[in-house]
Amino acid sequence: MPLLALAAALSCPPAEAQEDRRPRREPPAPEFFQRAGREQRSKHYRILSDLSADETRIYAEHLDLIYEEYARRLAGLEQQAPEVPFVLMFAKERDYLEVLRNRYGVNATGSGGMFFITPAGAALAFFTESLPRSRVLHVVQHEGFHQYAHSRFAGRLPPWVNEGLAEFFGEAIVVDGRVIVGQASAGAAASVRASVERGTTVPFLRMLTMDSEQWNANVRTGSAAVQYVQAWAMVQFLGWAENGRYQKPFEAYLRMLHGGVPSERAFVQAFGTNDIDSFERAWKDWAKGLEPTAFAGAAARLTFLAEGLRTLARDGIAPTSLEDALERLKERGFSVEVTIHGRTERVEPSPEILVIPRDALAKTDPVLEMVPPKKTGLTTAQRKREESHPTPPSVITRGLEPRELALEWTRLKSGDDFEYRLRSPKEAPKKRKEPAAKPQGADDAKPAG
Repeated sequence: MPLLALAAALSCPPAEAQEDRRPRREPPAPEFFQRAGREQRSKHYRILSDLSADETRIYAEHLDLIYEEYARRLAGLEQQAPEVPFVLMFAKERDYLEVLRNRYGVNATGSGGMFFITPAGAALAFFTESLPRSRVLHVVQHEGFHQYAHSRFAGRLPPWVNEGLAEFFGEAIVVDGRVIVGQASAGAAASVRASVERGTTVPFLRMLTMDSEQWNANVRTGSAAVQYVQAWAMVQFLGWAENGRYQKPFEAYLRMLHGGVPSERAFVQAFGTNDIDSFERAWKDWAKGLEPTAFAGAAARLTFLAEGLRTLARDGIAPTSLEDALERLKERGFSVEVTIHGRTERVEPSPEILVIPRDALAKTDPVLEMVPPKKTGLTTAQRKREESHPTPPSVITRGLEPRELALEWTRLKSGDDFEYRLRSPKEAPKKRKEPAAKPQGADDAKPAG
């Protein structure tokens, strides 16, 4: 199967973490390891986690799904280094920082997660405290690629393609258990266009030959966002531009890197040209016209609404409309942090959240619609749970191409929290008929027993 076959239908360099050279403190009390208990096993990973059983399961299943996407898209590249299928899941940021510093000698300050390799050990580690699940999943998908790529390239992958592919996977959307890649969010598209128009892009030749030390030095001096978004856009261009014209050469480039060929020479041989400047101009022309996809925009809005609706449900609030939900979230100061190619932005409730940007596939403007949960057919216990912690409403799209999107909920075993996922029906559900007015005092609920 091709290394970068098109999807159906639709932070820091990872291999070596920075060593903390500050004076070592005594190891922390082993509360994290006591809470985590024995190692757990998923299909592909060994896991230590002090998250709840539900949360650990959700992230473990997601890791396995993404692992199989890495393996599918890098099929044909033999393993060159031992895999490190070890994951540390932390509930608290403090424990994440202390364990990585005191046990592994890694300074993880300012990160939400990382893949590290040190003489003391190696793992993919992340924490969840105060972070929306969407941001945690981005970290997991990005850093998980670094973890997988290390076993295939043994640390020889140039930073630009290592980070570009990590962002490529980090931006992936999971729908119906499928990993949808290649989508462009509004923020990413705008950032690329602005960088090209302002002339702040990094020259291609420099990107191709930059080593990890140079990449890190640039990140420390403040150009992280430019490097990350350009690396992502270069991967997008090589995989998707001009109906996939550069896809086969890009695959050949990766195979040469896998074989130990230096980056610049591999690029010239794979693409059949040493005119890097002309290649860069073609990329810039493409980048100037880069537009966000409605599918990515809709998924981002549904994810934001999911985080907000779950917050309201925890407080026992059932909004009557999407506008009502936004107003209630605004009253609570609710916001979500979104990571976009090396830059973290805070998204707050606003009317723009309910507007899906239209793209060339859409025949009409796609819209979002709230669908209240069903209230009939509940047992007495279920009705009591609904009264204290109501199931959040679903949200669906209408007019989205190539398929609709729908937000679905599952109540966790704890009873007062929920798991959400995105589904993609071919068509949006038919609108429900409004129930006829009932006499005052009538009750929808079935009698107990």
